[in-house]
Amino acid sequence: MKRAALSAVIAVVLADPAMAQESLIGMALPASPDNASMISVENSPELYDLGGLSAKAVTKYAGTKLGDAPYSGRGRHESEIYRALSPSVVIVATDDGIGSGSFIGSGDSVLTNWHVVKGFQKVGLVFKPPAEGSKPSEADIEIADVIKIDPGRDLALLRVAALPRDVKPIMLGAESDIQVGADVHAIGHPTGEAWTYTKGFISQYRKDYEWRDEEGSHKASVIQTQTPINPGNSGGPLLSDDGKLIGGNAFKAKGEALNFAISIADVQAFLAKAGQPIPIKPPATCKSVKLYEGRDRQEIATLVQYDTNCDGKPDYSFVTPDDRTKPISAHLDTNFDGKTDISVEDRNRDQKWDISFHDVDFDGKIDLVGYHPDGKLTPSRLEKYIPGTRY
Repeated sequence: MKRAALSAVIAVVLADPAMAQESLIGMALPASPDNASMISVENSPELYDLGGLSAKAVTKYAGTKLGDAPYSGRGRHESEIYRALSPSVVIVATDDGIGSGSFIGSGDSVLTNWHVVKGFQKVGLVFKPPAEGSKPSEADIEIADVIKIDPGRDLALLRVAALPRDVKPIMLGAESDIQVGADVHAIGHPTGEAWTYTKGFISQYRKDYEWRDEEGSHKASVIQTQTPINPGNSGGPLLSDDGKLIGGNAFKAKGEALNFAISIADVQAFLAKAGQPIPIKPPATCKSVKLYEGRDRQEIATLVQYDTNCDGKPDYSFVTPDDRTKPISAHLDTNFDGKTDISVEDRNRDQKWDISFHDVDFDGKIDLVGYHPDGKLTPSRLEKYIPGTRY
């Protein structure tokens, strides 16, 4: 039974960013650690979280009547876009909440946001029932595997084993389709109002845009629109006026009509890129365990290592060099691939953190530099890393 299968495979990840030395980005952690995340990232004051609603199981949406008025169109053209493409927009459900997803074909693949599926290897998909406004049945629910993630771009790709019916994929557009002032359309599930249609226009196209949310730091080219989106829209399609996917709705800023979607340029780059390892979620009973405390391999520092996800491998390392002119440092691997991706230093050894280096897309290269004027592990400010600059 699908609901039993879903309950058996859904778990919860313990992964929040932290920091380490610039020289260790992309390298194995000291003395073969593996991953970590003991530091919580504070919510950005500028952004709302669009992780989805609080929901304990995908089956909450099966057998429940959906809104009697699931969309509001402005005309015949808008109604046709909704009619043709809404069956290709799915509810993505985990035990943590819901988001949206776009069925794009390519081997029965669904595109969504990473923050919607973070920590899960399997998720539930609810497909739109054939009759408008009717409630989904168990026949409309499928289980999908998370097969690729890019936390830096906040994108994820899902693969569904079987489709409940003949669902046509949404065609992918091109970067040239992104034109300021052009009409755009969104379909998603804001605050649980399933298969809602909204329309607006493109306000601006912002390349290499950087933002933070409670999941960490991100960088991508984004489409700024005044097309209304809300929690639950995350991962759903932003559509051009001819019905092509030109972005994936992701987040909104505080203020009026400040909504953002990951651009088709980044979606295409993500689809072409090899997938990253999918982090394994620790059991709910998992507690951090100290695995090692002693000397490092070079016999020049004290090393403490922790396993924070109960996989038996060290994932957070704390290094105190014997040479008091060298900084104390912490090293984390937040995507569980055995390499440092966030680093922090206490340069004057006053028990306060000073600077951090972040590889947000896990390619072995530093993307952002964090500053810690308050001495806390979470940086107060992040700036783009410039190679060759002395930090």
